[in-house]
Amino acid sequence: DTTAPQATIDSKPAATTSSTSASFGFSASEQGSTFECSLDGAAFAACSAPKQYTGLAAGAHDFRVRAIDGSGNVGTPAGYNWTIDTTAPTTIIGAGGPAASTASTSATFNFSSNDQSASFECSLDGAAYTACSSPKEYTGLTSGAHQFQVRASDAAGNVDGTPAIYNWTVDANAPQTTIGSGAPPATTTSTTATFPFSADEQGSTFECSLDGAAFAACSSPKEYTGLAVGAHEFRVRATDSLGNADASPASHSWTVEPPPSCTA
Repeated sequence: DTTAPQATIDSKPAATTSSTSASFGFSASEQGSTFECSLDGAAFAACSAPKQYTGLAAGAHDFRVRAIDGSGNVGTPAGYNWTIDTTAPTTIIGAGGPAASTASTSATFNFSSNDQSASFECSLDGAAYTACSSPKEYTGLTSGAHQFQVRASDAAGNVDGTPAIYNWTVDANAPQTTIGSGAPPATTTSTTATFPFSADEQGSTFECSLDGAAFAACSSPKEYTGLAVGAHEFRVRATDSLGNADASPASHSWTVEPPPSCTA
């Protein structure tokens, strides 16, 4: 018998893996063959299937196995190369996210990783992570605080243990406008009127309108002089720092009557 048996590797680790252990199953083309194994260029040594390795270092590895028949014929080794990658990728949220405070109920996030082959999972407001891709868009967000998280996973299965996080607040609520005391009474002979007003949100700005005119920027108190005899209506609306405008302006109606006739 001068024919050498051929070894076949039947099971092996993935080509890229985060596991520092490896198990190899193998067989030979001749019944009764024995085997010799070699890891990373070490001398061949007797082994049997399955061959297990543990505590392997990160990096590239090479496994070889050869079969030897009962006549002492040694076959050509079968080989397998794989890589152990135990380094998790990092995740980065790019520019283009929402402002720290915004009136928009939509948000779009761009993100990337230092590993070009990485895949991603996203989470909004503590929900379970789900597969996602950049850019990730959310719509119909409620007013209040929100948190977006994204983590990268590489081909070896390493997951970023410190996801990238972005916090922001949605404020879609308009301020409420109030006309204070000091406005003219319902009926008056005065052709002058002064209106103090305020809003329930600090930092709001105001717009005023008299008798149906277009709203124009104003500040409290707002004074009008030289008013004509007749009915009048004052309206004021607040707009917060995010651009939310009061859709129901505060209003006050009154009438300027002519003064009494001294001659009469």
